[in-house]
Amino acid sequence: MISGRKIFALFAKDIKSLAYNIFIISGLLIMPVMAIMFTFGMDEPDVWLADFLIKMNILINGANIICVMIAEEKEKHTLSVLIASTVSGADFLISKVLVTGLLTFISNGVLYFIMGLGSILPFGTFMLMTGIAILPVTVVGAIIGLLCKTQAAASTAVTPVMMLLVFLPMFIPQESFFAESIFKYVFSEQMSLGLASIYNGEPFLSNIIIITINFAILATAFGFIYKKRGISA
Repeated sequence: MISGRKIFALFAKDIKSLAYNIFIISGLLIMPVMAIMFTFGMDEPDVWLADFLIKMNILINGANIICVMIAEEKEKHTLSVLIASTVSGADFLISKVLVTGLLTFISNGVLYFIMGLGSILPFGTFMLMTGIAILPVTVVGAIIGLLCKTQAAASTAVTPVMMLLVFLPMFIPQESFFAESIFKYVFSEQMSLGLASIYNGEPFLSNIIIITINFAILATAFGFIYKKRGISA
């Protein structure tokens, strides 16, 4: 059973520990700095560049923050204590997703204003679309964190996985209808399609639904791994 009290306690603990984590703080600053560099001198926002940087921010930071947090708890043997206690997998995952989601959500908002996206994307719908897109990313990061023994191993493992999702469209042969049909239902691609729909003034509810389904499937996988391999992985 989900406990709001336990989730809040875990959330507060993680926020305090992240305040002193230079690695994660520096990671959150990379995309805003890149946005400033790439948009310097631009008269109007570039849609492709905005999609690329936002996707990079969500996939890299969204997965990396939660992955490192979980790996750190395993490294310090606090995860085994949590699993042995009354903290459920749902409590544990929700608290980590809330912390990661909050930081990435704020970072997305900063990027929105740095790149001047207000002229092409409404702020509310932009934050809604990108906020929902964060959810499955954090669960992927959480799974990788559970499967890695140390922070260094987790950080090394999560980056290539996320970079693959960023650049995968470039490697899918255009004549491969099967591969292209499957990939378009992956959450990272649905985020791009959703932002494009917002930009073109088209409905994006289907994108949100597909991303939510991705999240539900991944969260189920996390729950299984948390119970079966959380300590020994």
